[in-house]
Amino acid sequence: MDPPNYGHDNGAPSSYNHPPTYTQQEEHAPLIPKTNTDGKFTPDASYKDVWATALFVGNIFGYFGLTYYSAKHFVNNPFTVLDDGTSVASNAFLADHSFIILALTSLAFTFSLAYGYFFLIQRYTAALVKISWFFSVFFTIAIGVLQILGGSLWGALSIAVGVLCLFLYKYWASRMAFAVLVLETVTSVTRKYPATLAVAFSGLVLQIIWCAVWIFGLVLNYQYFQTVSNCRPVENKMVCDNNSLYIAMVYLNFVMFWNTEVIKNVIHVTISGVFGVYYFFEGSAAGAPESPTLASAKRALTTSFGSICFGSLLIALLQTLRYILNSLRSDSDDGIMAFLAMCASCILSMLESLFEIFNKFAFTQVAMYGKPFVRAAKDTWELIKDRGIEALVNDSLVSNVLGMGSFAVALLSGFFGYVYVSIVQPSFYENQDKDVVMFAVVIVEMILGVAMMSIPNNVIDSGVTTTFVALAEDPQTLLDTKPELYHAIADKYPEVSLNVRGQAVYHH
Repeated sequence: MDPPNYGHDNGAPSSYNHPPTYTQQEEHAPLIPKTNTDGKFTPDASYKDVWATALFVGNIFGYFGLTYYSAKHFVNNPFTVLDDGTSVASNAFLADHSFIILALTSLAFTFSLAYGYFFLIQRYTAALVKISWFFSVFFTIAIGVLQILGGSLWGALSIAVGVLCLFLYKYWASRMAFAVLVLETVTSVTRKYPATLAVAFSGLVLQIIWCAVWIFGLVLNYQYFQTVSNCRPVENKMVCDNNSLYIAMVYLNFVMFWNTEVIKNVIHVTISGVFGVYYFFEGSAAGAPESPTLASAKRALTTSFGSICFGSLLIALLQTLRYILNSLRSDSDDGIMAFLAMCASCILSMLESLFEIFNKFAFTQVAMYGKPFVRAAKDTWELIKDRGIEALVNDSLVSNVLGMGSFAVALLSGFFGYVYVSIVQPSFYENQDKDVVMFAVVIVEMILGVAMMSIPNNVIDSGVTTTFVALAEDPQTLLDTKPELYHAIADKYPEVSLNVRGQAVYHH
């Protein structure tokens, strides 16, 4: 399939002879809204990477089938015998009204913090980009110092990275203006399409539900396969007669990783589709649909769902391999093998981080153009070869802002939990070990703060990635539909005048 005709004579002239005209059949053409702007799209009706969808569905059935098989054991043994000989119901739990009040007030408080920081990003973008950069650098150095004090020489690497970043401040500062402009644009688009925040919230709810379901299945399967394998503690180690428990744990963790990645990436593709609509059609003759979110979600859950499952599977396999290596390291009595497993796990961790960034850009291609994953990955590789440094720097600057927000919200949320329990003295605090309960409440509050902050963070991150990819693929559309924004970006990021295929924009 040939790329769009930009009017070149022999492959790579310095400017367009005329602006591009997209058709739906061109591989770099965005998915086109219907002219009645009813919020629906007219994408390629074919389903991409169907085999990955089938494998994902089969994996879900496999998980629930295994959990059902293990659950039958508890149907026949509904009571757990304690050390003193008494029996309690296996599914017993305790809750009271004070716990519910704490949960509700915590949700309201963390919600206020998260969206308060979102509005700070809108109002003080430039200041937050600079402050968060210094915060991330000094935080990295501080982590390195703590590692060295704890006896780990890996801390020297963290300190070296932090110091190197300080020496390269001028380079980072030269890229901050572009990151600021992109962040300002993304937050303004989010205000125009607030349903993107609802999508991110639904993703958080789905992740929580899935984690609860998975933990329930993990407990059932662990206890069942522990019995089947006759596992028992011997000299502070768990010894089993066979590998059934280990194999079951590897599979259950794989299911956890894959499902979590799929949910996360469905949300990313949905939000990216909305930002893609704004980029390509806001200000055009056809106009942008008023509510493209549902159409974008429908595409993510239908024609592009296989591509999402495919890319998510690759990350899940890396995460599962890391889990296996970490298990070998913790269980091995051989110091050399434990060291080699640790080194391999560290390498895989870095590869996983890089691949997650790659996947984020590839899924943006899926969202905007409806490409199958392999085609999107190839185009993403071309984009990274041409704009890789800019992509990583911009992603890092934006991530600093979002990460600092998560850190601040987590600390304030934990402090809120500490103050609440200290003042209110709820019954679940009075009747238990106070230090343990206080520690648990603070940790849970911090986790809740990070989770709530992930809602606006995910929207902003997807919006920034989509804007960067669209600028790299097709700056001409931005010039044609939003010339003021294009010239503002070009002033701070001159590379925008050329797309990833070396074609310059056409100035009317």
